[in-house]
Amino acid sequence: DTDTDTDTDTDTDTDTDTDTDTDTDTDTDTDTDTDTDTDTDVDPSCEDVPEPVVDHLDESTWPASGEPFMACVAYPEGASIDDCPELDSVLTWTHLEESWGGPPYGDAFCSWDAAKDCGPEEARPDACCYVFDDLEIVCAVPGRPFRVDGEARLAPSGNAAGWAAPVEVSFPQMSRKQRRKLAQHWANAGQAEHASIAAFSRFASQLLALGAPAALVAEATRAMADEINHARLCLGIASAAAGTELSVGGIDVTDSVGTVTPASVLVDTIREGCVNETICAAQADAALDDTTDPAIRTALSRIAEDEQRHATLAWRTVRWILQTHPELKSLAQETFDLATSGPPPVCSRAEDGALASHGMPAMSADRAVSAQVLSEVIAPCAAALLEKEAPSRGAVA
Repeated sequence: DTDTDTDTDTDTDTDTDTDTDTDTDTDTDTDTDTDTDTDTDVDPSCEDVPEPVVDHLDESTWPASGEPFMACVAYPEGASIDDCPELDSVLTWTHLEESWGGPPYGDAFCSWDAAKDCGPEEARPDACCYVFDDLEIVCAVPGRPFRVDGEARLAPSGNAAGWAAPVEVSFPQMSRKQRRKLAQHWANAGQAEHASIAAFSRFASQLLALGAPAALVAEATRAMADEINHARLCLGIASAAAGTELSVGGIDVTDSVGTVTPASVLVDTIREGCVNETICAAQADAALDDTTDPAIRTALSRIAEDEQRHATLAWRTVRWILQTHPELKSLAQETFDLATSGPPPVCSRAEDGALASHGMPAMSADRAVSAQVLSEVIAPCAAALLEKEAPSRGAVA
């Protein structure tokens, strides 16, 4: 009996030890998981999140998708953390460009996008620091960009009055991330349309310098007013999606006119008008097929109609230059060949059509429209123009 009792006690002790070990392991795992989840979601202190040194031209330096990261912008002299904006009012793309020294790829028509997690971080007394995650890139291709020495210029985000038209847009069952994407898409479009005002202002001056017919100059000045309306509509939609009024600042026009020659105006008009605006007019028109929000449909319809008229102005201008300077025909041919041989440009970088109902089609849809317009509209119209054969209809008519 004694032997039996001893054996029983030993077994009991063994079981107890096993239970204790199991409890210890369970506690350890639970604590670890809880800490990890807390850090991944919203941590009231951002100081332990890394601040990457990002080269906007080198993708290998960018934070991976879903990886939290800190981005800081130094205060102006005499400021402190009390002057940093609250998290909800931080404009992500503006903050990241200031922090990292420019837009992704160095392209003025691309911008950073990310989800805001926390900040400003009090442990960093030297700058306004915030933590973001889910880094993405959004790009827009404008109808008529404002380029100076080959570099595209856009006005930065700012607070100029009156640039966001009151637009009533509904966002049924749209997540915060989707609204953020939509806001950035339309804000980028608004900045591009704003830059087009400067482009048409310069274009009108160039036409005057070349002694162009009054009808062409009148259409160029009318286009400036169109672009003002486009910019206001786009920024109004962006503001509705962002839940706060978005605007622009001043655009740099230094050295933007330069020497005006028939050759330089010809090349720029083909690239920016005959090609870009013809494509963008078609893309805006195609986007209407899937857009269901009434306010955005109205805006897109207006933009598509106006951009078609601007494209027609470009074709008419090229025809006039070639009539007055026939020696530039080979330059025009070369410019059209280069423009139609490259990859089809896109206005949307959306991976899918989830936001197509609000005027943001899938990138694949935009690319398909571009390819079709390049091959079925621009190439034959260019051939007809250069052969001095007036087409029966289309952009040259």
